[in-house]
Amino acid sequence: MQRRWLLLSLLVIGYTPLAKDFLGTSQATGGAGPSLVRRRAMAVEPKAPDRSSARLTYFAGYGLAEQTRWIMAAAGIPFEQVALQSHEEFLQMRSDGKLLFGQLPLLEIDGLKLVQSQAMLRYVAMKGNLWGQTPEESALVDMVAEGIKDARGVVVSFPFQPDKAALAAEVPQRTSKQLEPLEALLRTRPDGSLGILASGLSAADVLLAELTEELLEIRPDAMAAYPKVAALHKQVTSLPQIRGYLDGPKRYPFPKGAEGEMYLQNVNTVLGR
Repeated sequence: MQRRWLLLSLLVIGYTPLAKDFLGTSQATGGAGPSLVRRRAMAVEPKAPDRSSARLTYFAGYGLAEQTRWIMAAAGIPFEQVALQSHEEFLQMRSDGKLLFGQLPLLEIDGLKLVQSQAMLRYVAMKGNLWGQTPEESALVDMVAEGIKDARGVVVSFPFQPDKAALAAEVPQRTSKQLEPLEALLRTRPDGSLGILASGLSAADVLLAELTEELLEIRPDAMAAYPKVAALHKQVTSLPQIRGYLDGPKRYPFPKGAEGEMYLQNVNTVLGR
């Protein structure tokens, strides 16, 4: 009776081919086998989000890859870290067509070869549901990420500056344009936590915490005028997944002193300078 009712329903709504397939399948199996309708429905069941591992290739240090490392940690995406050691390795990657614009870093994930640091961190953040819950939230995260990229210039250039004390002295002036509005933008959520979005943790929070971490390495009083940003930094770096990265073997030391010299030598060797 149930089989006849389903067959009649298919005919009424116009799915004649499916009705014929169902009839043939049922007759061939004596009504015991699964129908074609059920098999097709099973084939389109949504899959759980993929948290497969990634492979990040860069120099042996922070630079333009550190933001992506923090976002992968926040998203719970395991990754393999590859630090190039020779110019020949770099040239081979170019020859193999892995670097769209001939530049590092490179993130290999989900069968993709992602270059451009902002593109790769956005991909990872969206994969980890950290890029906002609505188009409006996503746009706000975008704006914050772009502002942080501008402020982060002092971090990226630090290892290459001969007069690091002079650069440290410039930090307040060179970052106030971004940090002042970000301090005003931070809100207290109903659960008492701080953040850019009301909906919860986002890449904007993680990127702002990463920027703060590096600025404090350059100048310990860098956050004196930004108490909410400092509080957010403490909150984000206390998250288990972020703490695990910061205390783990994949975290490079900040590139200053002897560590900075080693990083600079690695960059020059890989680029053939």
